[in-house]
Amino acid sequence: MLTKKQKQILDFVKKYSAKKGFAPALEEIKKHFRLRSVATIHQHIATLRDKGYLHHQKNQPRGVEISKSERMVRVPIVGTITAGQPIEAIEIPSSMVTVSQKDLLASEKHYALRVKGESMIDEGIFDGDIVVIRQQTTADDGQTVVAIIDNNEATLKKIYKEKNRVRLQPANQTLLPFYHKEVEVRGIVVKIIRNLDNQIGVTNHSLAERKRVFLNRIKSANPANSIDASVQRNVTWSMCV
Repeated sequence: MLTKKQKQILDFVKKYSAKKGFAPALEEIKKHFRLRSVATIHQHIATLRDKGYLHHQKNQPRGVEISKSERMVRVPIVGTITAGQPIEAIEIPSSMVTVSQKDLLASEKHYALRVKGESMIDEGIFDGDIVVIRQQTTADDGQTVVAIIDNNEATLKKIYKEKNRVRLQPANQTLLPFYHKEVEVRGIVVKIIRNLDNQIGVTNHSLAERKRVFLNRIKSANPANSIDASVQRNVTWSMCV
C-alpha cells in the first residue's frame, strides 16, 4: 500500500510521461512538489521501485519510468460536467484517458468526464480536471456523484440522503446546497486526473494555492462574500452515458 505522497509522486510521473512522452527528471519532481532536497525524492522513488511501480536507472537525469508490469486501461471521456449549477445533458464526441488498472474495479464499468467550474475545490476537483466515474445507481452519504435531477439536468456534487429529500452539497464554502426529492445517481468519482496544463511549468500552483487564489477572487468581487451569479451562469455541462 502506498502513502499519500508516494501515490502523488507516482500519479505525477504517469501524467507527465503520458503528456511529454518521457519521464520527469528528479529535479522536476522536486520542484513540482516544492521539496527542498532531491534526496527526499530518491527515497520515494526507491520505495516505488521496490514495490514494483517504477524502474529507476541510476546516474540518468530522467532515469524514472513506469513499470511495464503495471497494466494500463483506457477509459472513455464521454463529456463535460459542471461542478456548479445543473445544466441539461448534451451528447458530445468522446475521447479516451489512460489510467492504471489498479485504480479501477475490473468488474465494474467506468467512464470519465471533464470538469467545468469550481464548486468542488475542497475535494481537490478543479476546473479543467478529469474525473473517472464508476458507473452505478447508488451512493453512500458523502460520496461525490454524477447526479441527474429534474429534466435530465446533471451536476457533480456530494450526496446526502435526508428524511424527505436529497441534499447535493458543493465542496466550496461560497456555494449553497441543492435540495431535491428525487435524484438519479449515474456513478461515483473514483479518481481525479489533474489538468497538467495548469501545473507543469507552474510549480508553485499547489491545490491550496489555487483554492486560495480562487476564494480571494470571489471575495474581492463580492464584498458580501456571496458568489457572483455570472460565475454560475457561465458554467456548461454536456455528457453522454
